[in-house]
Amino acid sequence: MHKTRINNWITLLVVTAALFIKSVFLRQIMEMDTLGSGQLVAAYLSVGAVSLGLALLSWLPRRWPVVMLMLLTDLWFIAGIWYYHANFIWLNWQAVRTITELKGFESSILAYMRWQQLVLPLSTLVALITLFAFPVTRPQRRHLMPVVLTVCVLTLGGIAVRALNPLTEEDRQQSFHAEQSYYLRTHSPLAQVGYILYEAVQDGLFRWHASQPFTEREQAIMAAVYRPGAASQAPQGHLVYILVESLETWALEAQDQTGQPIGAHILSYIDTHPVLYVPEVETQQVYGRSGDGQLITQTGLLPVTAGVTCQQYGTNTYPNLAHFYADGAVINPYFIPVWNQRVVTHSYGFRQLLGPRSLVNMKDSMVMERTRDYLTQAQEPSMVLALTIDTHTPFRTRRDSIPLDDRYSRVEQDYLRSVHYTDRQIGRFLQWADTAAVMRHATIVITADHNHFQRVNGHGLCPFIMASPCIRRPVRHPAALQMDIYPTVLHAIGQTDYEWRGLGIDLLDENAQSLLEHRPIRPEEAYSLSDKLIQTNFFAQ
Repeated sequence: MHKTRINNWITLLVVTAALFIKSVFLRQIMEMDTLGSGQLVAAYLSVGAVSLGLALLSWLPRRWPVVMLMLLTDLWFIAGIWYYHANFIWLNWQAVRTITELKGFESSILAYMRWQQLVLPLSTLVALITLFAFPVTRPQRRHLMPVVLTVCVLTLGGIAVRALNPLTEEDRQQSFHAEQSYYLRTHSPLAQVGYILYEAVQDGLFRWHASQPFTEREQAIMAAVYRPGAASQAPQGHLVYILVESLETWALEAQDQTGQPIGAHILSYIDTHPVLYVPEVETQQVYGRSGDGQLITQTGLLPVTAGVTCQQYGTNTYPNLAHFYADGAVINPYFIPVWNQRVVTHSYGFRQLLGPRSLVNMKDSMVMERTRDYLTQAQEPSMVLALTIDTHTPFRTRRDSIPLDDRYSRVEQDYLRSVHYTDRQIGRFLQWADTAAVMRHATIVITADHNHFQRVNGHGLCPFIMASPCIRRPVRHPAALQMDIYPTVLHAIGQTDYEWRGLGIDLLDENAQSLLEHRPIRPEEAYSLSDKLIQTNFFAQ
């Protein structure tokens, strides 16, 4: 009996150690440990408490519960690592809800398999060998009490240390980086499942904010940005909106080993044309990624804070840019339907959705060719939203073979080669637009749907480039938010009196720089107001 009791303690310690190692590995690889020392101690106390509490399953006479726990932990952690590196979003309830959007993009996730991830199954193997090598008996209550007491002490210790060491503002910003909450960063990754269940219940039972009336502040904002019945004017030329997948400014400006910039064609266009250029646009997606990118740039609204707007509210009535034009089309390169594109194409005012003619995705050269052909055949001013694809993860399709320095990681090198290819295709289109008669009065917009990399060392910020007949000299702003793009494009196409002006800053306004420094509408206010407008289908009323 004494030997079996020792076996119980050995298996408990081994399983606890395995779960603790897995959690620490996940925290390291997903950069969850960039907190202050006090908050970090609290997080590790939480990791220890959860690991020890779950390890009590090893004291059950039947082995299958703890075996399932270990295997499911490995699968959950590996899925989280892959998903995070592909999207920089931690798996949570909203990510689980969008899992159907991954159909056809499995390679984008699997591209982040690394040999280091073997740490997870190897720790499981060690734990399982121990479990089956040391038979256990059901412990007596007096043996359980010290373990339960230890779990409570660790939990209370974590709460106390966390309370005594409040987050700095820098830590708080990092906690919300990558669209995740402070909770997951300061607790055990194993507690993530519980948080997801909490989010699911909250999402299903407490969607109270949709029915809340506007606050006095929101009423004041609406009075400034929404004027029902305001007239619109017929545009004089085409609007070409090139929404480039995951395009970041650092990639355009990066150089290969010969000293040539990766985005030579786009940069040359900026230098030789009177364009508006903002190199540091902070994108504002929540969970919808590319779908949210379309919503923000085409409607001037921000996405709902819980869920994916294009999926849950795709049939809403939206203000948009396309309805000003006699005709409008979305050039969609994806063969499979993603982000509810067939529905939102019409909700955003477009009349046509032009996709691949075969069973495979279009490449960016085909996207730009179809854009050019559509504009050539248009009889009246029309709008085209061209969506590119070749800079989508895993950055392995149609990359240009260019020499790159070793200072770039493998993923960065693949990304830069993909950007180089897409830049060349856009450059060909811009060269045609310079001489084509149908483009004489056209407005051309080039920007990203969202970023790919984290906002570290100049990464994670996207460009906004716009050429228009109303821009006769170069206009530069160092930084802006994605919600500023919509009102700026409205100005460029002559719709400054449109009833919905959006929640951002018109970057062509003569007071734009002052407004950027002292925003009349803060981003958090814009999110809250947009959430109410979308969930109540305000623009259909």
